[in-house]
Amino acid sequence: MLKLVLQIIFMKKINFPELNDYSEKVVPITDSTRLRKSIKGMLTLFKTQDISIGQDKFINDQTEDFGNATLEIEKHISELIQEYCKNKSDKKLVDIFHYIHLWGGITGRNIYVRKGGFENNFNLENYKTIVEKIIDLKQASLETDLKEIEKLFISIPFIGVAYGTKHLRFWSINANKNSIQLPILDRVISIGLLDIPYCAWRHYYTYVKQMQEEAEKREISLTALERTLYNEFNER
Repeated sequence: MLKLVLQIIFMKKINFPELNDYSEKVVPITDSTRLRKSIKGMLTLFKTQDISIGQDKFINDQTEDFGNATLEIEKHISELIQEYCKNKSDKKLVDIFHYIHLWGGITGRNIYVRKGGFENNFNLENYKTIVEKIIDLKQASLETDLKEIEKLFISIPFIGVAYGTKHLRFWSINANKNSIQLPILDRVISIGLLDIPYCAWRHYYTYVKQMQEEAEKREISLTALERTLYNEFNER
């Protein structure tokens, strides 16, 4: 029990697996029954709540490969973020938020269904501040900056580290001025890579630093590294 408690509080050095397919290319999330159920669940939720952001262009009842479909959603999110940076609008920002949650799947439903739903829970001004801070992140002040972003995410109900870091991932790789890429820290990575039973914000900066070092060592992008690791552990 003591060992488990210490693992949860203090993240140990990551033992990265030796795989044959570490590569620079960001591959799709591996298609699976679980992925299909998760995305379909979010599509149903959006339909019942009249959230229409053009999602049917990318994924619907006729979709055969949900891995490739989510990759197309990633590309669309990238386009929306780039458009937002050129011409900022509240509507586009909310659309990006919805798309990231659609991409992430049904585990991100709570902000839509609990305590008054999305309109009551979502804080547009705080999300704008989060986005601006991610855009301006600098490596020299990364730990402090991430702590500030963590506090802002905590102020938005039902956005934990697993979904907060999804937003960090998309905004950093598509908009950060200093080419900083940030990884997702969810249950798959927490259990499979970190050997910690659940993910927490207190682990995030240490995880980011080790991911940055590993990506540099392997001469691949952090985003490609994270996707390879996610697919590896999600299939086990």
